[in-house]
Amino acid sequence: MLQVILSFLKVGTIGFGGGAALIPVIEKELVENREWIDKEKFDTVVAVSSISPASLPVSLCTIWNTKFALLSAYLYALPGPLIYMILLTGFDVIGESGQKYIGFASVGLLAFVLLILYMFIRKNYARALESGIKIHFILIALAAFLLNGENAVIQLVGMLFSINNLPTPIFSIGMLDLLAMTFFVICFMGYSKSKIKFAISLLIAGFYALSSGRMGIFQELSLPLLVVMTILALSSIFTDFFKNKEKRKQNKIKIDYKPLRNILLFALFAGTLVTGVYIISQDENIWSFAFNGITSSLSSFGGGEVYYAISYETFVESGFISREFYYTRILGLAGAMPGPVIVSILSGVGFAYGSTYGIGMAWLFGFLGGSFAITATAFGALTLFTFFEIFKESNRLKMIVRYIMPVVCGILVSVALSLLTQASNVIVNVGVSMILAFAAVLALFGIMLFLRKKCNINDIILLLGGGGVSLLILSLII
Repeated sequence: MLQVILSFLKVGTIGFGGGAALIPVIEKELVENREWIDKEKFDTVVAVSSISPASLPVSLCTIWNTKFALLSAYLYALPGPLIYMILLTGFDVIGESGQKYIGFASVGLLAFVLLILYMFIRKNYARALESGIKIHFILIALAAFLLNGENAVIQLVGMLFSINNLPTPIFSIGMLDLLAMTFFVICFMGYSKSKIKFAISLLIAGFYALSSGRMGIFQELSLPLLVVMTILALSSIFTDFFKNKEKRKQNKIKIDYKPLRNILLFALFAGTLVTGVYIISQDENIWSFAFNGITSSLSSFGGGEVYYAISYETFVESGFISREFYYTRILGLAGAMPGPVIVSILSGVGFAYGSTYGIGMAWLFGFLGGSFAITATAFGALTLFTFFEIFKESNRLKMIVRYIMPVVCGILVSVALSLLTQASNVIVNVGVSMILAFAAVLALFGIMLFLRKKCNINDIILLLGGGGVSLLILSLII
């Protein structure tokens, strides 16, 4: 238990980048460093987490082990909101100057995240090489990158060459839409090797990519196509199911109720927190906060960026917190924290509301808000994981688990470009040209890679060293 506590606190503290960027960090800790689960189990966990609502990393931490679900989820999610609320408490003291120095340190931290992403992609490519699916891996990863990362490429090129009128991306589709297309092709094809069926699946998926893309071609067809994809995939699954009578007899469905019991555990923990804070504050609005926090998190498919819009509509437009606080203290600042953005945002919303009662209540409401995001995430992830476990012997599910990593790697390439742009922008703001800033971040990444490979420097030292070096150099420049 002590090892679990230390491991997930560490992952939560160094977890800059958010979303899919945290997959390599968590895999390194669970699969390589601790050897608590094998690669196959981890890939299954990633497949489930990728289609779960709210926070992908919290989903990972929730379902990797039924015994430590509550502990690992909260320990991973704790450091970000803790740092965030410390900053909010001292905001009047640190002001814009303090935020500026946090940005300076983030350059080195983001360079470290780039290193982790690079190691993860290289490692999965090596595994694909060993498994004999090298070409499949490259093609799927490339397709995922082209569909997901178009906007990141356009922005980076525009900043490097000072192009203001950037073209609108044709695709730049979200991770969830990309996974929906992947699941459709695999589930629709099933056991079939028909080239015609494969061509039809790619054609439908292609139209869906256009309809859900940034340019919005055939946008009105997005929902109908999603319905068609779902019907065709389910029809194919049921057809194969009823054809294979002997296989059905052999594979009896077994339900593991442990994940479902953990849902009750998360609900009980959050319910105890809500009741405790209500007894202390006697604020009737706490029940509305609980309902809106959980339901808004459950509706957040696609990660933290999506939740910015949802949280604004839920808590600002309703008058729960002020528009000024949202724009000055939540928008942007929450995303700069380690760990899940959704948890930080809801912690910030709770902090803003509770601050009317004083700093102590601000902290209580802040932690309460974070618990709503964790509870909602756990509910979605554990429910989906139960279904995955029931059908784990399915060939389709095995194919999804097998090919989820090339898709994730393609997405991580676009994440890496976005992080590279973000880190370069911080340097540009101190008066350095974009090309030099870009080169500086890559140089810092290269130095970290060299030190890790040749000198076997510990990741924590690289993380702290990178943040310290970028903070020192950029502070001297200004």
